[in-house]
Amino acid sequence: MVRLFFSVDCHGSTTVWRKWIRAHERFKVDVMMLCGDLTGKALVPLVKQEGGYYTDYFGTGKVLRGEEVTKVEQILEGSGLYPFRTTWEEVRELQRNPQKVEEMMNEAIKRRLIDWLELLLKNVDTSKVKVLVMPGNDDVFDIDEIIKSYEDRGIIYPLDKVVEIDGFEIISYDYVNPTPWDTPREAKEKTIRKDIEKKISWLSDVSKAIFNFHCPPYGTRLDLAPELDKNLRPVMKGGQPSIIHVGSKAIRELELKYKPMLGLHGHIHEASGVDKLGSTIIFNPGSEYGEGVLRGYVIELSEGKLKRYWRVQG
Repeated sequence: MVRLFFSVDCHGSTTVWRKWIRAHERFKVDVMMLCGDLTGKALVPLVKQEGGYYTDYFGTGKVLRGEEVTKVEQILEGSGLYPFRTTWEEVRELQRNPQKVEEMMNEAIKRRLIDWLELLLKNVDTSKVKVLVMPGNDDVFDIDEIIKSYEDRGIIYPLDKVVEIDGFEIISYDYVNPTPWDTPREAKEKTIRKDIEKKISWLSDVSKAIFNFHCPPYGTRLDLAPELDKNLRPVMKGGQPSIIHVGSKAIRELELKYKPMLGLHGHIHEASGVDKLGSTIIFNPGSEYGEGVLRGYVIELSEGKLKRYWRVQG
């Protein structure tokens, strides 16, 4: 019997990352997976001035003093943000130079990921527990080489290989079908289909395969999200938000065609749940990274089949 813990979409939240690390002991797992959208989305300046550091991030301007500065930094980091101490002069320079903001953001992303991976290695014996860490559509490409640089220390970058676990095989994919936000890893359905068909060709027995694809299949419980207008505002119908399917049609077709044992997905934060596509059980833990909530599934496999699973939140 092999036990997996699968989670997604931590989006830079150190609180969620720490909880994911602790889950390996709590649930006695053999495989830890955090797959897709590892990084956060915004820098938050804390501006030095007389008496402390100024921030208006929480809605009103406030000067943080003494230990309060560190406490707020920890709160922001736990919510997936990247706080940095700065000056008014640097803030004005950043307002004039969007490229420098992007460079600072990428450096902050890389520093935090390195810190996370080092923390993981201090707390998990990778000679006994397999660890898979994978980017998703929101993640910049700079992080791929960072994850790969830890492979000789037992952290698995699963995008370029089949990961074998006790007779089961995992193939992984990071891209999603186009979104309104034009994120780094998006592709047309034709490209998604071609990319995944290639990975499927690597498998020795697709009936025992796990499709670890960040994007969920179209037309399931796992890909439901609010419909947005051209200004990215929710479309209202009958006084309620219109909910539509937004997943990948190519992934749906391929899971129905090849009938893998499991489909592990993420991407759509509000579509947490389990569904069935043909004979394949599919999962999306969902995400509440901004609140520091870890969501995941413990999944037990034995004798070539799924034995049981249960949802974890905390």
